[in-house]
Amino acid sequence: MYSNTANMLKQTNNLINALKKLKQNLSFVKLYINSDRILAIYFLSNAYSDFNLFKTIYLSVTPGDQTIDEFLQEYEKFFVEVNKYLEVLNEDSIVEDRLHKEVLFAINELERYLLNLLDVYR
Repeated sequence: MYSNTANMLKQTNNLINALKKLKQNLSFVKLYINSDRILAIYFLSNAYSDFNLFKTIYLSVTPGDQTIDEFLQEYEKFFVEVNKYLEVLNEDSIVEDRLHKEVLFAINELERYLLNLLDVYR
């Protein structure tokens, strides 16, 4: 872990920005899942890229944080199986809403955690 507080502040901001992009792309997936499957796949692919960006920043700067490690373990498999995810969303709107809300809730919780870290680094 770097001791440079300014660097940690910057990288924590980068982590938060990656999460915001991830949330935005997942919202677009939900928006287009029933009307345009190609756009839904496109935005899910973008979400997966945002997830990987988040993971790369985290592993290069602040590895070993239990809260972030748990998030990565739980949701990495979620983004890897793109077609499976889209099939679940297409099958049942109740499952779609629950799944979408669950993922966004986890992302929001992690974002709040990182915002609290920002206060520590300031």
